[in-house]
Amino acid sequence: MGYVNNQPLDRQQQILRNVRFLILSGFGLLVIVLVAPDANSAEGLFFRPALQTTWQRVLDIPAIWSSLKIILFSIGLFLLIESAGTVLAVFKLKNIAIPVFFLQIIPCLGLLCGSYYFLKALL
Repeated sequence: MGYVNNQPLDRQQQILRNVRFLILSGFGLLVIVLVAPDANSAEGLFFRPALQTTWQRVLDIPAIWSSLKIILFSIGLFLLIESAGTVLAVFKLKNIAIPVFFLQIIPCLGLLCGSYYFLKALL
């Protein structure tokens, strides 16, 4: 059990302390995705090269980079949704926390799509 000023932390404070790591990690991954240069110099969405790749192009580097950004974006979004749901659950707002936890389906689908496009760009 953790201590602050020689006083034991209660369970809620420990959870909120651990949630900070999730929030920082999630924002860090989102910043990496949004600040890192895109795979192609043409304007557009960062995931466009992954969507436009075909099975005939082996080791399509712009599509690989784009699909990695999709995967990192999905993981970052998952961490932020997880931390929001955890904070709501700690503050006893379970009626709101449960729908927030169900929102984690969206980044999971993004992770699956990013993984598919990653494999498609590699093979």
